[in-house]
Amino acid sequence: MRIQTTRNVVITEQPEPEDVFVRVSLMVPGDEPGTRTVRHLPYEPVSQYQAAVDWAVSMADQMAYPIHVVPLSHNDILRTGRWTPFRDFIAGMNDQERGELRRMIVTTAAEVMRDCDDPEIRADMFDVLRKLKVTYES
Repeated sequence: MRIQTTRNVVITEQPEPEDVFVRVSLMVPGDEPGTRTVRHLPYEPVSQYQAAVDWAVSMADQMAYPIHVVPLSHNDILRTGRWTPFRDFIAGMNDQERGELRRMIVTTAAEVMRDCDDPEIRADMFDVLRKLKVTYES
């Protein structure tokens, strides 16, 4: 779908049910004169899709090139190697760093289970805790 602004365009597609993230990509001038490069904003949960589109539309006329808002599923991410830098980073961690990362994940999942009103998200966080063997199951 193309969203026309006064002097530019935002290119996007509606999220599918299996999409989990959204990412905004901008084409900007490159380091060498006459070149262009793509800059990606951080991954956001797909629940932030409309906010990402709204932001892109508000910024589009200030940009020289179209802005892309891309919803992504797990399959999109794994098939394209988008997580390879993260996997490599985690693989390079020592035991202490991995332990700290695990503690942060457990704390975050528990906080989401406690504070989130969406039962589907709470169930997802419980699944994360179960996979990390934090929960007691008989």
